[in-house]
Amino acid sequence: MKKRFLMCLLAGLMLLSVLAMPTMAVDVLSTEDASYTEIVLLNEVTRIYWRTFNGNLQFRVWGVTSGRWLTEWQNFVN
Repeated sequence: MKKRFLMCLLAGLMLLSVLAMPTMAVDVLSTEDASYTEIVLLNEVTRIYWRTFNGNLQFRVWGVTSGRWLTEWQNFVN
């Protein structure tokens, strides 16, 4: 009986020692600490213009989004 009591007491103490151990806290970064860059992707809307110059069919690409020519006149090779 004494042996069983000591075993239960020892098991209880071991359980309490495990439960009473301090836990390690995880360091979580807040938004003030973290430096990040937001990336925004914008698609360029384009329009192709065609012309015939000296008997050659040519094209040029206009960037509607940027409002400028993206290419020079180029011969269209079929």
